[in-house]
Amino acid sequence: MATSRRILSLCVLSATVVAAKKEITELSLPRLFHLDDYDRCLAAGGLYCTGTFKLTQRQSSSAYNHIQEYSSDPRHFNRTLIHRGYCISARCPSSEPNTTLRFERCVDQHALVPGLKASILSHTCSSQKESKDVDTAELAYLCVIGLLVALNVVGTLYDVIADTKNPYILAWSLRCNWNRLTTTFEDGDSRLTSLTPIQGLRVLLLVLVMMTHTSEIQHKLYLYNPTRLEQLLQHPAAMLIRNGSALVMGFVVISNFLLAYSLLLISKTRKLSLAHLPMCLLHRLVRLAPVHLVVVGFAATWWRRVGDGPQWQSVVAAESDVCRRKFLSHVFFLQNLVNPDEHCLLQTWFLAVDMQLYIMAAALTLWLQQTGRRAVPLLTALFFGSCLLNVFLAYVNDWKSLLYIMLPENVRNTFRTEPSFYRFYVAPWGSLPACLLGLWLAHVHYNIQESGYKFFDYKILRWTFHLIIPIHVACIKSGSYIEDSTSRLTTALYLGVERPLFAILAAFYVLGFVNNVDNFIRRIMSIRFLQVAGRLSLSALMLHWCVNLILVGSRRTLSEVSVANIASDLISTIWWTYVIAVPLSLLVEAPFQKTLNTFISSLQASQTPTIRHQKPSPKNTRRRKSSLKKRR
Repeated sequence: MATSRRILSLCVLSATVVAAKKEITELSLPRLFHLDDYDRCLAAGGLYCTGTFKLTQRQSSSAYNHIQEYSSDPRHFNRTLIHRGYCISARCPSSEPNTTLRFERCVDQHALVPGLKASILSHTCSSQKESKDVDTAELAYLCVIGLLVALNVVGTLYDVIADTKNPYILAWSLRCNWNRLTTTFEDGDSRLTSLTPIQGLRVLLLVLVMMTHTSEIQHKLYLYNPTRLEQLLQHPAAMLIRNGSALVMGFVVISNFLLAYSLLLISKTRKLSLAHLPMCLLHRLVRLAPVHLVVVGFAATWWRRVGDGPQWQSVVAAESDVCRRKFLSHVFFLQNLVNPDEHCLLQTWFLAVDMQLYIMAAALTLWLQQTGRRAVPLLTALFFGSCLLNVFLAYVNDWKSLLYIMLPENVRNTFRTEPSFYRFYVAPWGSLPACLLGLWLAHVHYNIQESGYKFFDYKILRWTFHLIIPIHVACIKSGSYIEDSTSRLTTALYLGVERPLFAILAAFYVLGFVNNVDNFIRRIMSIRFLQVAGRLSLSALMLHWCVNLILVGSRRTLSEVSVANIASDLISTIWWTYVIAVPLSLLVEAPFQKTLNTFISSLQASQTPTIRHQKPSPKNTRRRKSSLKKRR
């Protein structure tokens, strides 16, 4: 008993010593962030500046050596960079006309120990709350939004008042679009109703994406306790964020599965060929471009005007500038290839990759239909070939998975200096295996349905389906054992295998869903609320980054890092994202899709040959009679 007490006492003492050392280390470092009172400064007519400074030593300094030693651990923020928000007119009164020099001197005076020097890297200053004139881009955006609203008003009034209904005008009716948004199709084609759980799966994946982005945005804020964020990122539960980013491959699998499966269903009634490729691309362009460009246009123009605060310029306005510079690349879905180290709305890389892979996937599927080639063996070979290609590229370029590069300073800068992120993670070849797997899955599922084969009658397959979520979690947690292996070959192999593995698990789950394998998760994913939320997925995906940054970027004080605060930010982001997604979907997404569908229907109707019943000629009648006599 006495021995147990001694062991317990030693453990408590060791933990206390470790905590004390951490506290001493933190106290011996310059504060990473600081903010003066922003509103009081501007109300008094003062000059408020925020900026990032690089620390150097004027002479040999033990303090600077300690800072460098602490920063050498990549799991820590770089403490040779400090971030300050000062009311320099009150804190450092001076007649110096050079604002940059005044700010540097003020930081030297108030933030540093003797022997250190601060050099300014970037800064912004505000002297008063003044409204800037509306520029041409902002005015053009207002005109576009006004036109969209006017079309919806006209379409809705026409729907309510007119007796004869023109489908092109009805496409812009809010009442019709609301009914389509909230309607379920349980009594429709069984092949289509079996896809119902996919909408719920989309919502689940999107919430996980929002959770990851909420955690990432915490790194961009001015924090009260940054060491707490460093500790949380190394917590075992944080492996879901550090090693779970490949879950987004589920979106890629679903997107390409639905593309190929819909074309296979159409091929039963119509001969498909590469001549149909332009129509396929037009359909996808109308599906993505309106919502994409409306949100990016807002980010490039009016986003900077919806809030303010000491952090607003660095968190929101700086990204708004990137959106304005890269708007043209967003128009052509090339934002992940043009200046890929700069990000306007981080999540838009997925739309660019989706559009780029869609072109290849649609062309490949149509070519397979046109030539009658065996799709499954060819797609299997292409899948493994794309995996090997990524392993080779990773080895040659020394690319690493996010498991290795998701570090505090990288996340704060959105991986600006990490080629692994902007050359692989957001590039189309990084998602190519998942794209090919989606096509393969569609052909396998179609063949299963046509043959009537009961794929999930085998118990081992059914049990695997039920255990997919635990298998997903196990794969994510395996990162704890893999991250210690840092050889070039190991990291290349892991990067080439990680995304395809998660894509295979997602494909197996989708296959179980569409073959009506029942379990608790499938029933949840099929509830009506999730069907409606699933139809808002595109709008929600585009909006959540703006919403999250607006909520946190206008804070006046340092943010305290805690699980509860991060969860609160996540819940607020989810709520406001879906609230705003409803009008965006009704006013923009649904009308454009319905207009295109109406155009395609009318085009098909005009191309359908009309069968005319003509009276047979006397000559044909005599021939038929003579042939009947011969047969007799």
